[in-house]
Amino acid sequence: MAANDADYPGGQPTREVKLAALGFSSSGHRGGGISHLHVKTLPKGTVLLRFYKPAGAGENPGDFGAWWFTPHELRRICAYFGVDGRALIVGRSSGKSGLHGVLALLHEWYGGAPTQLSYVNAVKLTAPLWACYGPGAPANADGYARKMKPVRLADGAPARQVYIHQCWLYQSVMERLLPVNASTDAIFGSRAGLPPKIAAAARLAFEAA
Repeated sequence: MAANDADYPGGQPTREVKLAALGFSSSGHRGGGISHLHVKTLPKGTVLLRFYKPAGAGENPGDFGAWWFTPHELRRICAYFGVDGRALIVGRSSGKSGLHGVLALLHEWYGGAPTQLSYVNAVKLTAPLWACYGPGAPANADGYARKMKPVRLADGAPARQVYIHQCWLYQSVMERLLPVNASTDAIFGSRAGLPPKIAAAARLAFEAA
């Protein structure tokens, strides 16, 4: 039994969850999301990573937002670029890092703020959760004025993302592996590499090698 069973009656996402995972807003605009959606169960022990920025006035803290990725996916990204995590964050504060390209982050979304992606959260599930999973779709600005396609990795597909609807409701089954508001530059820029609990996390059964 997953903590968010109510979002997946009969093992399928509700309409609200599916549309949000596909990147649709309440107005019907598709800003991004997952291009080919699959429903997966994240087993107990799954390790997940998420980048976020400091919360603005009236915003919820971003550490338990909806969008995540796995350490295995991070390894695929690093292998594609032929680098380690330190190189991926070069240019982060100016919006020109490898991560910006992989995640297809439009300048219009964050106004070029140097704080974008400045924090990283890593968690380990203590109970299963349902999630939507799949490669990222192109990002679209409001009115579809501009499109940004995510970088395609070695298999020809963008990085695969994990969407957990209203994730903040399930913090009780997410054990933190990093301090609150851990610096992306400090964690990924460390010469020692990522902490072992993250770096050594196993590939999930449904993840492509």
